[in-house]
Amino acid sequence: MQENNIDSILLDLDGTLVDTASEMHLALNVLLNEEVMELQPYEAVRPHVSNGVMGIFKTVFKDSPKANGRRFNRYLDIYEEHLGVNAQIFPGMNEVINLIEYKSIPWGIVTNKSKRFTMPLLKKLKFFDRASCIVCGDTTTEKKPHPEPINHALSLLNIQNTRRSFYLGDSKKDIDAAKSAGISSVACTFGYIKEDDDPKEWYADYLIDQPSEMLEILNNLI
Repeated sequence: MQENNIDSILLDLDGTLVDTASEMHLALNVLLNEEVMELQPYEAVRPHVSNGVMGIFKTVFKDSPKANGRRFNRYLDIYEEHLGVNAQIFPGMNEVINLIEYKSIPWGIVTNKSKRFTMPLLKKLKFFDRASCIVCGDTTTEKKPHPEPINHALSLLNIQNTRRSFYLGDSKKDIDAAKSAGISSVACTFGYIKEDDDPKEWYADYLIDQPSEMLEILNNLI
């Protein structure tokens, strides 16, 4: 195979490249402690991290919490204080990125996380200068599952043939966005999967249970 059989690889952030669940859980319990509410176990929070703050809040607050409400904004401030303290690259993902870079394939991040948190987190993890593009939740008008963020990343990379690009994500909205953008999709089951989710029903082009399986896919294609 020729080295240019893959034009680009894009990745979701939380639950795909980086495990941020522990510090998002920590921020939630700090807030709950301030609210004099029962703290939540990590296992109850982790599956909802891919759906962001509101996804986490809906499992805890029964009074229809609102985005940009008092609790929401306080949570963001707390999370910012703990940003990058416990976040870790998923085991094996460093090897995936190293192979991508070794083969001179441009790669980037497409996340619904806002710039406020994405940029400093990637800098702390030393990925900021390595990524060829970073598209955040407030970079474009729409968020995933809309294809606009992925399309914007492809345009930044000057990718014309979308069929030779890949997007890795751990939620249905990631796979739906990839499909709508016309690129190959990879569902990552090692991410934040809820009990009632069945990644097989997302009908991704590839399904991997651990990052090492992505190495196999890449080695077969490159």
